[in-house]
Parts: sequence; C-alpha cells; structure tokens
Amino acid sequence: MSRVSTAAFPFALAAALLLSSGCRPAPGETPAARAGAAAAPLSAADLAAIRATDTAFATAAGAGDAAGLAALYLADASLMPPNAATVEGREGIRRFWDGLVGAYRIQLSVTSEEVEGRGDLAYARGHYTMDLTAKSQGGAALHDEGKFLEVLRRQPDGTWRYAVDMYSSDLPAPK
Repeated sequence: MSRVSTAAFPFALAAALLLSSGCRPAPGETPAARAGAAAAPLSAADLAAIRATDTAFATAAGAGDAAGLAALYLADASLMPPNAATVEGREGIRRFWDGLVGAYRIQLSVTSEEVEGRGDLAYARGHYTMDLTAKSQGGAALHDEGKFLEVLRRQPDGTWRYAVDMYSSDLPAPK
C-alpha cells in the first residue's frame, strides 16, 4: 500500500475539491429543472400527431391491415398484450396483429385521455373499445374494453411511432 506524503495531501485535497465542484448543480437548480432544460415541451402539432397515430392504428385495425399496424411501431418496439408474453420487434408485432386480423374483423375505438412528453419522447394513456367478429363461420363475436399506455418517439419526419404499447381489458377474465 502506498502512502501520500503529508506535504502532498493539501494539494490532493484541493484538486479533489476543485474537480468535484464542477459536478454540482447551480444554486437553487433542481434535478428536474436540469433534465427539462434540454427538452422542450410538446407542441400542439406534436400532440395532434400523437393522436393521429392512434387514429391511424384504429383505421389499420378496422381495415385488417397487419402491415399497416406494424408500421406504426419502431423497429425495436415492444408490444405488451394482456395474457401473453411481450412481443419484441416490428416483425414479431406484425405477426401478432396478423393473427388477430386474420381471424377477426375488428372495430376499434381509441381515446387518449392524457398525452404528455418532452422533446422526442411522449406517452399516451387512454381507453379503448373493441368488437371482434369471427371470420370463420360459427365463430363467436367478442367485445372488449380496457385501457392502454403507450410510449412514443418522434421520428425525423415529425411522425410519432410506438416504442412500447401495453393494453389490458377492464372486463373480467373469461372462464
């Protein structure tokens, strides 16, 4: 073990204090203020574009367009459906939606109750109603309603895409 001489100790202490002082926030500055200073709040146009993404989602679902649904997600997005494992990546998400739109005609209504964010990151929270009509003869019609939480990222062209999409039913689980 090496020892610092007592003569060098005051210089080492002064250097440590000088270096650490550069890491301190300005007087009165909170961590939230530092984080928010770099990212501007969402504009009215951003909020409208996020809501338009949800509208495009409902439209693609109603059209039975799994590729159109998947195109609304980032390449590395995560889909967290109820009673199922997380689906990773746009291609996996396309396969998930392809299974649903292949089996059912979908009527979907999505309402965002809260949209917030800063910079290129946002979240939307809301509720949905969905009616599924089986495409196979004799298949049962299904109704669901529930809530969702989405994390979205703004793309260079100004569109917003889902990074994380999670939804769950408000109805009791089928028996």
